[in-house]
Amino acid sequence: MKQNNHFSGDSGNCRRFFLGIDGGGTKTTALVGNADGNIVLQAVGKTINYCAVGMEKARENMRLLLADIEKQTGINHYAGVFIGMSALFGRATEEETAAFCDGVFSADNIVMDSDLYIALAATAEKGAAAVGICGTGSMTCGRTEDGKIITKGGFGYLLGDEGSGFRIAQDGLFEAVRAAENAGAPTALTQAALDFWKTQNAAGLVDVFYDPPMERNEIAKFAPVVIQTAQQGDAVAMAVVSRQAALFADTANALLRELPQGIPFYVYGGIFEHNPLFRQLFAEHLDGNEVILLPNTPAQGALLAAIGLQ
Repeated sequence: MKQNNHFSGDSGNCRRFFLGIDGGGTKTTALVGNADGNIVLQAVGKTINYCAVGMEKARENMRLLLADIEKQTGINHYAGVFIGMSALFGRATEEETAAFCDGVFSADNIVMDSDLYIALAATAEKGAAAVGICGTGSMTCGRTEDGKIITKGGFGYLLGDEGSGFRIAQDGLFEAVRAAENAGAPTALTQAALDFWKTQNAAGLVDVFYDPPMERNEIAKFAPVVIQTAQQGDAVAMAVVSRQAALFADTANALLRELPQGIPFYVYGGIFEHNPLFRQLFAEHLDGNEVILLPNTPAQGALLAAIGLQ
């Protein structure tokens, strides 16, 4: 897809524009483009995951992002809008789409689906494809040769999210506190946690995390510290990272067993993108499929899907 950072100022009434949205767990990325796939603007706003922040807040966050786009471009109507959202497992019903979109968007066509659907579109694979995302949460998704969508994982922070930033951070914090209490193996994670959260001792973490309760995306910010500590040779941190990589590989292998043999497994999300150690450990547990970083962003996949609605 071509990036054009210099918008010409054409009104939405004069040309047909399309909007692709990647609504992740912590932020929302929107791409505006024309029918040729040329990107005229990228804008970033707060999360629209209504399962996490509630429908009213999600709609307000979307309104603010659309207002920012209109301020920069003058565009207030779209020929097609495709929303990939972490709140969804698959294609949204008309009722679900209306609950989020009515009174927020002005568009000829609007479709909402899982954020993994747009990640599949971003692989640029024409037939079977497989994708795994490890960000604040985690999930895998595949597409069969005949277009059927299969998902594995995605059960959220209480029932799943293996390999995610939240799970790595939570497990790392658990081991850090256990070590501070002399109930677990000594680990550099203890001091790393105290330094990261700016508290003098483990007891101080109670107020940090519970008063008020910390949001999951904030907890997930500790994951890179856990991975860095593992890279520095800490056995406890390495065990945390290895376990989460293996668990997510188990989920990916379950998906790949339902798809043609030997297809590449595309990966996306901050944990994969910024942490070669995690990618390596994950690949070691995968059943022989090549691990490839996603060549396009899910937001680009969403824009391609939006253009396909015309």
